[in-house]
Amino acid sequence: MIFNRNIAPGAAIDLSKIQGMGADGPFIGEVHYVAKSGIQARTWLGGRVPGDHLHKTLDAALASCVASRGDTIIVAPYHTETITGAGGITLDKAGVSIRGLGRYDARPTFLMDGALCSMLVTSADMGLDNCVFNSGHADLAYFALVTAKGFHFTNNRVGENVATENFKISISAGAADNDHDGLLVAGNDFVSVDAANTGCVVLNKDNQDVKILDNNILGNFGASPYAPILMPDDEIPVNIEIAYNKIHNQHNANAVVGISVLEAVGTGTIHHNLAYGLDVAGATPFLCGATGIACFENYYIFEGTTSAYLMPTVGTPA
Repeated sequence: MIFNRNIAPGAAIDLSKIQGMGADGPFIGEVHYVAKSGIQARTWLGGRVPGDHLHKTLDAALASCVASRGDTIIVAPYHTETITGAGGITLDKAGVSIRGLGRYDARPTFLMDGALCSMLVTSADMGLDNCVFNSGHADLAYFALVTAKGFHFTNNRVGENVATENFKISISAGAADNDHDGLLVAGNDFVSVDAANTGCVVLNKDNQDVKILDNNILGNFGASPYAPILMPDDEIPVNIEIAYNKIHNQHNANAVVGISVLEAVGTGTIHHNLAYGLDVAGATPFLCGATGIACFENYYIFEGTTSAYLMPTVGTPA
């Protein structure tokens, strides 16, 4: 973010003079800040931001936002929280953008702890950028359940606190047809080694305009249905794009090791994805509907000593 250069060092910040970029564009509504006690950002912001715009938790900041006004939440570098319970993070203010500041270990970090811990996305057009979310419990059903349109999940890291604490699914989208239209999952790192994982980004219901782009997906997706990026058969995607994802799947039995979107009447593209899977004989890296999704330039390999080859196999003109 870029502050107005006319603000003197040490002076109180007039929020109306702040210029910058939220997760999805220029600041329009109010700007709220999250910084826990004991970190440098909290000390610095404490004398410069009005008290009702400075919060110790993400939940408190969300409670202070107004839906559909274009509010932005800035989460400070080195901020950490432990989240417990189902919906411990609930994104329920339409149009709010949440942006973490900091690089690598400085990024805001949330430990998703407790047997039912999860994030719920229930309001439309929200965004979440540049944060870290680690599982603190074994076999959590999912990290996030998305049941609202237009959610953007970008440049985040979803991982494990220790190797036995995992999300079986990272992003589970859809409880009803088209409730997650416009979902964007882009530029994220999904990292897990637990063999109980069943998928990474799972699209459960009919959708439109979903984009899954440029993610690194590393894991052992050892439980059915195995595919890190999955949309079940009989669920229809319209204008879907799955592209530039890098998948490293340690699963070593016959299974779809990369991307599976089976519905024959779907529309969209699966292109320029790379998939690595350990099964030599029976792995199927990419599945798409027979007349639906178009595939372009996807590559698969099952060993580290050979460059990948084009999959599905190249077609021939009639």
